[in-house]
Amino acid sequence: MAGLVRLMLGSTEIRASDAEIEQAARVFDREHALHLPGFLDGAFIQFVQQHIDRDGFHARVHDTLPDRPVDLVLNPSLAMGTLLLAVNDAPFVSLVRRITRRPDIRSFGGAIQRRVPGAGHDDVWHDDFSDGRIAVLSINLGAKPYFGGELQIRQGADGPIVYSRSNTEPGDALLFRIDRSLKHRVTRLVREVPRTVLAGWFRSEPVQNIFGLHRS
Repeated sequence: MAGLVRLMLGSTEIRASDAEIEQAARVFDREHALHLPGFLDGAFIQFVQQHIDRDGFHARVHDTLPDRPVDLVLNPSLAMGTLLLAVNDAPFVSLVRRITRRPDIRSFGGAIQRRVPGAGHDDVWHDDFSDGRIAVLSINLGAKPYFGGELQIRQGADGPIVYSRSNTEPGDALLFRIDRSLKHRVTRLVREVPRTVLAGWFRSEPVQNIFGLHRS
């Protein structure tokens, strides 16, 4: 849905009325997902892309998933820290609680990851249902639109696909539900453009735990 929210360097702009937020929540109820166009503003995307290009990636194996799929994850970076702070901004977290109808959401944590066509970076069906995870946020950080790489959500282990979307516009985001009854995956990329995203989870875990801000 257009115009709900925009994250900028140092601020969050909630652009939706109460009626528009309720409409977004109904879409999320029905489709288990919500597209957020224009989620990051241009200056924020440019800042992140500059740091991604400088800091580089390393290979990561997803040991907890079937077939142990591999992708690339960004090395320690100012871009990652800045994005985590922005997504954990209280006005945006409050908006996500309203859209998902989950008042127990307290924090977001994730990583910047990249999948490269033809490099064996294939996903598998999985549910992410662990560690207090409630919903997934995926933000497209690529400079160019990619081909393939479609988010698919299906009902159960082998049920029908109930949602599918390619999020190819830089700065757009997808918010989608985590539930025992749902599986999701990202389809194989084609052609030559990699898929670079911030992907992570809204959780019931306090935000202090995400940043290691434990009181002594």
